Amino acid sequence: MRRLGKRLYRLFVFGFIAALAYSLWLRQYAPGLWRQKLDPMSFGLIVAFVLFSAAQLYFHHFRYRDVKLEQIDSMDGEAFEHFCGYLLKRNGYKHIEVTQYSGDQGIDIIAQKKGQKFGIQCKRYSGFVGNKAVQEVWAGKEFYKLDQAIVLTNSEFSDSAQELAEQLGVTLIDRNGLRRLMRRLPG
Repeated sequence: MRRLGKRLYRLFVFGFIAALAYSLWLRQYAPGLWRQKLDPMSFGLIVAFVLFSAAQLYFHHFRYRDVKLEQIDSMDGEAFEHFCGYLLKRNGYKHIEVTQYSGDQGIDIIAQKKGQKFGIQCKRYSGFVGNKAVQEVWAGKEFYKLDQAIVLTNSEFSDSAQELAEQLGVTLIDRNGLRRLMRRLPG
């Protein structure tokens, strides 16, 4: 599906370039009957491309503008994973890949930063996050052969989860850490 979207986008870009070239340079060489059809088509294609590009810009750079922790608390799990991916990107992580929603082996996001690969598990909870999340992300780190594992939550971690994470070398980012990461969001 993603590959099809990229192909359609390339075709759309090619159509935009062709419409622009027609409008700026080739229109004078077109016969009068052709102009009657090509002028509105090229104008429509250029307008559609500009509107689509503006929507993409908004979606990729401003969709979480001014988001508050209360809004994050009401997100569903999948929306929270995508938000975390966006948040990681804003905090210097590269090559961010949100894994499939189910069957992800304990890793919701794979990202790179400073030459290391990170596996991140995102937990949008209302209570304490326990040992299970730490165990899952650690197992996922081994499964995907990653360098580091992180559990990121909008909540807090239980004492036993903190103790286990320290033993396994798993980084925990709680609500306060999430708040610090959110400082990089557009405001």
